[in-house]
Amino acid sequence: MQPAEGGDAATSPPAATPLERGVQAVGHWGLIAAGTGYLLMTGIILFDIVGRRMLGVSTAATTELTGYLLAIGMTLGLAGTLGQRAHVRIDVLVQKMPLRTRAALHLLSLGTLVLVTAFLTFGAVMLALESWDFQATDTSALRTPLVLPQSLWALGFGLLLLTAALLLIRCLRWFMQGRLADIDRALLSRSDQDEARETIEAAGLAAPSPGEGSAGRT
Repeated sequence: MQPAEGGDAATSPPAATPLERGVQAVGHWGLIAAGTGYLLMTGIILFDIVGRRMLGVSTAATTELTGYLLAIGMTLGLAGTLGQRAHVRIDVLVQKMPLRTRAALHLLSLGTLVLVTAFLTFGAVMLALESWDFQATDTSALRTPLVLPQSLWALGFGLLLLTAALLLIRCLRWFMQGRLADIDRALLSRSDQDEARETIEAAGLAAPSPGEGSAGRT
């Protein structure tokens, strides 16, 4: 008997493997690191503006530091963003297609992401290794060894590659099992309902259970 197009609705997706859980945890901390870096970048810029306007002093390295923080934060946040289905996608037409077509396009999109990220990761790693070999430093006042920010930059790409590859493997397994609805739920952009539910959960709010509102009434 052939499986239904959407898979067995009563069957829950298999639990994440230890490797998948570990990568998800690292991606979560990558998001935190990226956000912290952006806050630090804002503080450096603010300090430099106030210092020049009111104190007549400047860090002389604001552009360098903020540039590093921006680049590193951008890549470190990619994997966690993918795990939360928060990347911007133009999928108006995809959502109107049949489930089987949507699942195939999801896999094509994810496979393309893995391929492109592999090239980016390779290039970033080679750039960091080249800076290490030549002991290259920035031409600014700090003379920062370029291998340091470039390594963190490459780390973000590598984490995205690992996250996307593991997700692709899982979705390909679902596709072979006919679990197309699971692929759709895992890769489709978040809906307004998803974002509203996550906001409620983050705020610690929950709908009262039946009878809870009158439990204390006489």
